[in-house]
Amino acid sequence: MHRSSALARIITVIIAVVLATLGVGLLTGGGRVWMYTVFQYAREIDLGTLAGPTALQALGILLLVAVVITGIWSSAGLIAVGVLSLAPVIFAMFPVVFIAFQRAIRMPLEWTDGFVYGVPLVILPVLGTMGVVLAMVRRRPEPKGAALGLVGGVLSPVLLSAGVLLTVWGLSTGMQYAYQLADWTVQPVTVLAVLGGVILIVAGVGVTRWSSFALLLPALFLLVINALVLLPDVLFPVLFQLPREITSALPPLVIFGTGTATAFLYLSYTFVLLRVRSRAQQARATSIATPQFGQHPFSAHPTSPPSPAQYFPGTGVGPGMHAPAVPLYPPTPGTGPTGS
Repeated sequence: MHRSSALARIITVIIAVVLATLGVGLLTGGGRVWMYTVFQYAREIDLGTLAGPTALQALGILLLVAVVITGIWSSAGLIAVGVLSLAPVIFAMFPVVFIAFQRAIRMPLEWTDGFVYGVPLVILPVLGTMGVVLAMVRRRPEPKGAALGLVGGVLSPVLLSAGVLLTVWGLSTGMQYAYQLADWTVQPVTVLAVLGGVILIVAGVGVTRWSSFALLLPALFLLVINALVLLPDVLFPVLFQLPREITSALPPLVIFGTGTATAFLYLSYTFVLLRVRSRAQQARATSIATPQFGQHPFSAHPTSPPSPAQYFPGTGVGPGMHAPAVPLYPPTPGTGPTGS
């Protein structure tokens, strides 16, 4: 079993938290320009004018992928990023809290749009769940069998799709009440939808404990969907067939590049998961093949004499036991308790 050192955990936590924050910020910064450009000039998108925002998004994706790569050395960084996801989850369930926080710190518009459209809400719980699964694999790297692997490969896309749609629906509903209707009361439907959606997303990533390749199909699907942003006449008519609460948040979420970012996270995580599982299995095999201290009959200390049980098997004398009071061999004449 391979365990990360304390130093590796501390370093990966610092790196992962910083890179994840910067990555999400760059993704939303470039995505905001993309969103307004697509909605304003849906039929005439000039990719030349979007080179800068696209570069920001690409850099943000690279930073997020680097966060996943830290999982090779320690799961602590990814788990710490998962703890950060509590903020966007709370903001989505209780928009009034987000509005108060936004006004208190004078949040930049890029960050505001990112929270409103759910970019960190979708990405950060995924990273945290990856860290938890990697920690489990380090402790028990044995595969769970072909049957569970097949179930995981089928179940993961279903859970992730349902989770994203439910999360977006709850987020959009809550933000609509808060911003458009100025209703800042707690909406139970919003709370349940966001919480249930996040749980489904976490479960969809969690099944990779059974199937290491479960996220490959969702990654391919997300790449195709995000590529269709370049064909708005094809993508948006399909998205607008969904309920209004979903169509008000899902298209901006796609335009922000969240689908592409998540797809690359899935692909890099698959590589990291296979690497961690392989290393953990090798460490487990080495620990089993190498006798541990005190396991081998003569491994107590190279200069310590063998115990009586090693000289005389079957006498019941073992480590921590005293030799029997009765002599092990018949005493010689004139010796022993009855000798003269």
